[in-house]
Amino acid sequence: MINQIKPGQYPGSAKPAAYDKEFVSRQNVEKDEQKASNPKTDAVAITGKNEVAVTYSNSVVNKKLDPSQLASLKSMAEQANENLRRIVEQLILKQGKSHEIFQIKGFSNQGEVSAKDIEEARLAISEDGEFGVKAVSDRLVEFAKTISGGDKSTFEELKGAIDQGFQAAREALGGYLPEICEETYRETMRKLEIWATE
Repeated sequence: MINQIKPGQYPGSAKPAAYDKEFVSRQNVEKDEQKASNPKTDAVAITGKNEVAVTYSNSVVNKKLDPSQLASLKSMAEQANENLRRIVEQLILKQGKSHEIFQIKGFSNQGEVSAKDIEEARLAISEDGEFGVKAVSDRLVEFAKTISGGDKSTFEELKGAIDQGFQAAREALGGYLPEICEETYRETMRKLEIWATE
């Protein structure tokens, strides 16, 4: 037969001991006496290691690069700028060709241009389109900032690579860039200037 458990009663637990006020009071008095006789102090124990003074020299900071390291860095910078130039050229050519399709110019020898092609080109070069002024200029500036590593002192090199990319696209399109590409150039340079002077 199972006994019923009454409120306040827990199975398997002993009854709590009676509360002894005198015992608790004596312990508190003893603690107070110890605090009075031994004021609290902090102690730090240092073990094992001897500290050695460290002095930083300028030799690491002022280390001269040897000619092969300089050549390697210069080559990497040139490659990054060439990549930027190529990206600019490719994007501007795509933007220019989308504009031409929309304007239906220069495509008669490549077959018929469908209404769907024209609509896709119109959307691509629209304000929010993939090859619109805002999207292309944003991509170019972000790529330039990325390859610079955030180093604003490379502004002139980045600007030069962008100029070369636009010039290569201009030559590929017969020495002429549509107005949308010229507008993209101006917007790209404006955004690059803002970044350089932030």
